[in-house]
Amino acid sequence: ASGSIAVSPDGAAWVWTPQRSAPFVTRDNGATWTQSQGLPHGARVVADRVNPKKFYAMSLFEGKLYLSTDEATTFTEQAFTLPDGLPQGGGNHGDNRGGQDRIYTTPGKEGDLWIAAFNGLYHSTDSGKTFSRTAGVTEMLGFGFGKGAPGADGPALYMLGTVNGQRGVLRSDDDGASWVRINDDRHQWGLVLQITGDPKQYGRVYVGAHGRGIFYGDPAKK
Repeated sequence: ASGSIAVSPDGAAWVWTPQRSAPFVTRDNGATWTQSQGLPHGARVVADRVNPKKFYAMSLFEGKLYLSTDEATTFTEQAFTLPDGLPQGGGNHGDNRGGQDRIYTTPGKEGDLWIAAFNGLYHSTDSGKTFSRTAGVTEMLGFGFGKGAPGADGPALYMLGTVNGQRGVLRSDDDGASWVRINDDRHQWGLVLQITGDPKQYGRVYVGAHGRGIFYGDPAKK
């Protein structure tokens, strides 16, 4: 069946959300499943990357974030706001198979969340209590993480979208303070909606081109 799945960083808890259904959690490798409580049907759950007991889910257009601290047994709803207001549902928010209008958890940092909204990128370091907007990002189609640059205190960020009027595949080594375009006009691949960096090799990035396979690239050697 389709849907989404989240796994705790220690691999002990797996949360599966079938489409249009409540999520279910297993702690015995799928032998038994228990329905999670406190989430709307179809909510996409993500795991904290450090704390194995914490899971999150979000209703972006309603301004609701759901937090679990008991391995997805129960979720508690909390309201959140964005600096420039919540995006409006309906209309054009890109292809629904893409990575926009979703919440992401940062590798190596507890309670560190990113909302890749279609019209902007937002960051929280306090488990979603407050968010700040990343300057210059005006369109998001895909978002992901990769191994950080040498000396960086966090992962590299990768995105498909538009920053400061420049559309393309972009990378940030400083938590979104600045971005560099890493593709060119000859490498755009039409419909691209998924992106992620390599967790072990800085600068390597993977881009999903629908119907045309997966492309990867490395920084040009000097």
